[in-house]
Amino acid sequence: MRVADTGLSNAEYVLRLAADGWPADSLNTAANADFLDDDEMNLILAHNLVRYNPREFARLYVAEYISYFKEKEFHYPGISTIMITREGKDPARELYYELLRTRPMPLLYPSEGLSKSARSHAKYLSELGIRGHGGQGGLRARIERFGHWDVRIAENISYGNFSAHDALLYLLIDDQVFERSHRKIILNPGLHVMGVAKEAHPAYPTGDTYVINYAYCFTDHDEISQPRTHSSLSLQLAINTPSS
Repeated sequence: MRVADTGLSNAEYVLRLAADGWPADSLNTAANADFLDDDEMNLILAHNLVRYNPREFARLYVAEYISYFKEKEFHYPGISTIMITREGKDPARELYYELLRTRPMPLLYPSEGLSKSARSHAKYLSELGIRGHGGQGGLRARIERFGHWDVRIAENISYGNFSAHDALLYLLIDDQVFERSHRKIILNPGLHVMGVAKEAHPAYPTGDTYVINYAYCFTDHDEISQPRTHSSLSLQLAINTPSS
């Protein structure tokens, strides 16, 4: 599995990961989430890789990612695209050593209500061609239109990624976000459910933009609710503000 492998269905991603030694079927908690497309399912699975075995994720994927840097340029393998970073490979090295010290944590499960909230914001960003967490009353208002939460809520946004695998690595590395707030949310052991929405963004035509909402627990409003694992849990978070 490489960071630039694009266009993989959920089944293909599972096979690639199984070939890398992962119990991918067990980690693929969104496999039956019919409200998600394959890339959105893959992003939940990608989260579960790093949470299930942080050390192995570092060994297989972060080390590979580091190898594609030339100074502050990141050269995607097999394609001509180059990403210009602010910090070069230093955040990726930092992530590598952090994951070696990180203990495994609970898996994340899909939430339909959180996915609807994420989709609302993804479409808002796409239509206006903007970035950030503001708009439609803010994160709390967006989420509360679709269900009930307790304690805390969180949101990550990744712009213009070639794949879900690429999006997760981009958020974990967190170039030029010096508090590494995206990474902290992904590696928060108190989170249990997440919603994902993928959308095209006019400012990032080479890839997809993902909005991700997280919770320790989220209960959908009755009109969209289906029985979900973890629906009775309470919810943890830190709202992050990436450079926008």
